[in-house]
Amino acid sequence: MALQSSGAISFDNLRNEYGNGGSIALSEMYRGGSFVANHSNNGNVPTSGTISLSNFYGQNNTAPSWSTTLTIGSVGGKLPESGYGNPGAVENRSVTYGSVSDNTVDILSGAFFRQCKYSSISGGTLYVEIDGGSTSWSSIVINGTSVARTAFTKSGDFWYKSSGNIIGTSGNITVTMNP
Repeated sequence: MALQSSGAISFDNLRNEYGNGGSIALSEMYRGGSFVANHSNNGNVPTSGTISLSNFYGQNNTAPSWSTTLTIGSVGGKLPESGYGNPGAVENRSVTYGSVSDNTVDILSGAFFRQCKYSSISGGTLYVEIDGGSTSWSSIVINGTSVARTAFTKSGDFWYKSSGNIIGTSGNITVTMNP
């Protein structure tokens, strides 16, 4: 829960938000240090230099999630798939289908969201690929269905044997990635 946006901020407020149970000194409350996470929800907290309680107005130690909208496309042939795919050189395929409103995963230091697709081959598999292969996310919610990162197998991209096509075959869906 975010700290208040105005009024007095106390050291107890900082203890509660940032999990510092002992005595507190502002010098140990820099963003990226032991207590204050280095993400956009703490963007007003400095990483060094002058720090004051007012830097904490509206700040929140809970990491932000990332969300985008996919417009579903599909490709037929030997590898029928639906979703958003921009595999390029990764799979030696130049077929791009579907689209995405924002493919820069800002919670993963600007990683690139390359594909989120469902393939009906071999009983149905959901593929999610993040350029750089980051594992710094806990779950992904696709069209209302949440799948933990640990349920995916990673080999270049992340793949998950799904019980059905949670992406669908047309329209727009929301994809949210949680830290």
